[in-house]
Amino acid sequence: MFEIKEASEEEIAERNALSGKVADALATAGFTVHRDVNQASAALGALVWVDPADDSRGGVFVRWLINPSLNHAAAESAQKGETQSSVFRHFSVVTECTYATLIAILGSAGFQAGNAEDDMSPYLIRVEG
Repeated sequence: MFEIKEASEEEIAERNALSGKVADALATAGFTVHRDVNQASAALGALVWVDPADDSRGGVFVRWLINPSLNHAAAESAQKGETQSSVFRHFSVVTECTYATLIAILGSAGFQAGNAEDDMSPYLIRVEG
């Protein structure tokens, strides 16, 4: 087993403050914003959260949460090899356009936002103040 080291209390407090500002900026732009990463499966809209890790995995993150029915339909299409289906194309457009829009809005609000470089979540956004 290994232990994940958390950032200092001061660093986590700074991340929490930044995540609050990010959530406010997205809410001001009209997005529904959620902050509880443990309740993400029941939410739609922008998920803003803090990862307390003391390494490159830690920070403030944003992810777009679409309706689970579209996720499931796109996954089903992909499993069948139907990546040119209308549902898979729609899922791709929603995911890619919303990702780019979130980054643009956060940049306009004064944040540094970009790809989190996470292979397991390719549309994850890392935000810095």
